[in-house]
Amino acid sequence: MKHLKTQQGFTLVELAIVMTIIGLLIGGILKGQELMENARVTSTIAQVRGYEGAVTTFRDTFSSLPGDMPAAQTRLQNCAANCTATTGTLGDQVIGSNSTGMTATQNAVGTEPTKFWLHLAKANMISGVTEAAMTGGTPAWGETHPSASIGGGFIVAYGTGAATAGTWGTTQPIGNNFVLVQQVTQVPNATPGVQVLSPLRAAQIDRKMDDGLSTSGSLKAYGLPASCHQGGPAGNSYNETSANKDCGLAFTMNN
Repeated sequence: MKHLKTQQGFTLVELAIVMTIIGLLIGGILKGQELMENARVTSTIAQVRGYEGAVTTFRDTFSSLPGDMPAAQTRLQNCAANCTATTGTLGDQVIGSNSTGMTATQNAVGTEPTKFWLHLAKANMISGVTEAAMTGGTPAWGETHPSASIGGGFIVAYGTGAATAGTWGTTQPIGNNFVLVQQVTQVPNATPGVQVLSPLRAAQIDRKMDDGLSTSGSLKAYGLPASCHQGGPAGNSYNETSANKDCGLAFTMNN
């Protein structure tokens, strides 16, 4: 008489152990991702602080703002004739144009906002860009503009404080700003899902650097109103429950 082999399955204890291990692995992965995001936030804040310090040092050294410097080729080492911006009013303390404000694009290498990064690099005050803005390259992260640790990168734009519907919540910033955007040629807009930050990360940076409010202080948010300017007094807070990339930030320079 033949005896059939019986197949043994997992016991409840074994299944519980396996599920516990899987849970620990998933929890570890999620915790690791959160730690990485927090590190990127911290690194991005350090970048902005570094750029702020570089601008202050440049202004104190040359009595001019980078990008806005007249005859830069005679004042900065290893700067060719096309080191000086060919658009904008040089020496007016405005990096870019006070007429176009935050809508000025960065799609040309002769503009003051693009030369801004070149001048800082030529003065040995920042890294992360090449001579592309002087040699006729195409605007790109890591070439004419520095990339950001959290994604996207930084452009420079002059804010007029004009009233805006949607994009800035109330009014755009005033003065020269570092602006965190997803694409070099992008201007601040309210298109959902294509910005550089989620509302949670934007709020996290805002709380660490400013007042934590999206439409006030020296740091202002732009983007989808329902994500970046919702609730609170006069729509002045972030919807931190949204994971969509709906927000960007502008950091006003102290110059």
